[in-house]
Amino acid sequence: AALIASNTLLRGMRIDLTEANLYTISTGTIELLESIDEPINLYLFFSDDETADIPFLRSYATRVRETLEEFARVADGRIIVHIIDPAPFSEDEDRASQFGLESISLGPLGQSVYFGLAGTNSVGDEDTIPFLQPEKETFLEYDLAKLIYNLANPDKTVVGLLAGVAMTAGFDPQTQQITQPWVIMTQGRQLFEIRELTPGMAQ
Repeated sequence: AALIASNTLLRGMRIDLTEANLYTISTGTIELLESIDEPINLYLFFSDDETADIPFLRSYATRVRETLEEFARVADGRIIVHIIDPAPFSEDEDRASQFGLESISLGPLGQSVYFGLAGTNSVGDEDTIPFLQPEKETFLEYDLAKLIYNLANPDKTVVGLLAGVAMTAGFDPQTQQITQPWVIMTQGRQLFEIRELTPGMAQ
C-alpha cells in the first residue's frame, strides 16, 4: 500500500540532481509555457546514424530532447515535439533545408549532420535555431524559451526608445567606421518592435 501511494504521489515529479541544475526550468520559463494559448509545433532535426561515432553530440541531443519534453509537459499539450532524423537524400532532409536549418561536417568521415530546431505556430509563423551548439548549453533554456516566446507572441510589443546616445548601427564620421549596434538593441529587437524616439515627439 505504501509503495502504491508513493508511486501515485511521485508520478510526474522530476528531481534534478545535477550540480548546475541543468534540468530545472526557471520560474519565468514555466510562466511562459503555461501562458501559451495556441498550439506550437517544435521539430527537432537530429542526424541519428551520422552521429553514431560522435558521443558528445549525442549526449547533448539527449539533453535537448529531454528539455523539450519537459517544456511540453509543463505546457500541458500546447507544445507538440516532433523528433526527426533527416537521413541523407530523404524528404525529412529536404524539410530541414526548407526550414533553413544548416548541416555541418563532423566526425571522422566528415558526415553531414543536422542538429537544429524549427518551430511553427497556428498562424503559419516560423522560427528556427539553425544548429544547437553544445558549447552554448548554459544558454539552452533561454534560446528555447525565446523561440517559443516569438511563436506564442507573433505581434511583438512596441517599445519606444529615447536615448541620449546612438545605440543602433550607424557610421562614425570621425573614425570613418561603421558602428555596431549595442547588444541590448540586438537582443531587444528579437523580442520587441523597438521604435526610436526623438526629444519632443511625445509633446
